[in-house]
Amino acid sequence: MNAIYETIEHYRVLLSSYPFVIQVALVMIFINFVVTLFFFAFTYFIRKKRKKEDSIIEDLYPKTTRFIEAIFKADQTYSEAEIYNIFVEKFGKLKEKSYIALVPTLEDLIQKNSDYLESKNYLNVIKGLKIDTHLEQKLSFSSTRSRLRAFQSLSRLNLIISDSKILPYTYSKNKSLRKESRASYIGVSNNDPFKFFDRENPELNHWDQINLIKQLEMHHKDNLPNFSKWIKYTKDKSQNIFLIRAVAYFKQLNSVSALEELLESEDHDIRKEAILALSEMRITSVEEKLKKIYYNQPSECQKAIIEAVALMQTGKSLNFLKDAFFEATNADIKKLIAEGIYLYGEEGKKYFDHLCKIEDGFDLLILQHVKNPMIPSKLKEKLLKDQKKKTPELAFT
Repeated sequence: MNAIYETIEHYRVLLSSYPFVIQVALVMIFINFVVTLFFFAFTYFIRKKRKKEDSIIEDLYPKTTRFIEAIFKADQTYSEAEIYNIFVEKFGKLKEKSYIALVPTLEDLIQKNSDYLESKNYLNVIKGLKIDTHLEQKLSFSSTRSRLRAFQSLSRLNLIISDSKILPYTYSKNKSLRKESRASYIGVSNNDPFKFFDRENPELNHWDQINLIKQLEMHHKDNLPNFSKWIKYTKDKSQNIFLIRAVAYFKQLNSVSALEELLESEDHDIRKEAILALSEMRITSVEEKLKKIYYNQPSECQKAIIEAVALMQTGKSLNFLKDAFFEATNADIKKLIAEGIYLYGEEGKKYFDHLCKIEDGFDLLILQHVKNPMIPSKLKEKLLKDQKKKTPELAFT
């Protein structure tokens, strides 16, 4: 021990013999060396841990998949103890590393076939293999990354846990953890799953909104709240936009009056979203009002109105589209109107062909772009969307 102290003292005296600037430089070099060494060691252990997990998953995933799927499909009802005993017989004692393959296997099976959630053996698998207990422990004694993954797993597996386990994280200073826990709360809370709609949720980005829609669709599709009650009084813009999109996605006809009121909103982003939602729901009763306010709107709202008219396909608005085309000065809006005319039934196509004969220069180029089937059309995609399986990702593009 004395030798260590003597060595430290030797270098301290040696360092003090240099000019102050060199002393500072040497200290900074030493600190950077230690930090770099720590960083490389940390990266090495993370990579080693990840490689070990991947190896476990690669080895156990196929066997675990066959084991769990066989239980889900079985006509026989297995007790929790029986499932546990079969697992121990096939894979050995249930340990922490067992869940590295178990949880992803369950998630993948549910994602591929959500009917497994209704299997008579589903809850016994969860309880027998202590999946819920494992995930709750992850929330209490893990890193932020592991907690985020635990919230996602609880939601995907449709597991309900006590509010006391979730609520502390819904007020976390970590924005990612706070957002994920609030989204998961909708699915895994057994008390008041919609409580956070009563509060402001600032900075809800595109993917946050998709995540919330997935939670609502997975866990509350048959008992959704009326979103209009929050639309009417929320002051948070991002939350209001999400609520408007949720109304459109779930086709909540009892919220249409709230959307119509938003056409008078001072915020043009809110007006735009309300117009798009009404068009998504094909609320044709607002078409005349949209045409009346068209010329007093900013360009984004004008685009939304053109989309709405084109999607509603009432057959009453071809003249409006004709006038809008000739009066448009914005190239993007003009192209969108041209698409609207082209897709507006047989009469629209006839008039579009007429335009192709009388227009020239840049306007003719726009028409040729619209007619070219190789160039993607946002309106065509929206018109075809009803024929496809609706997903949050498709709806929110």
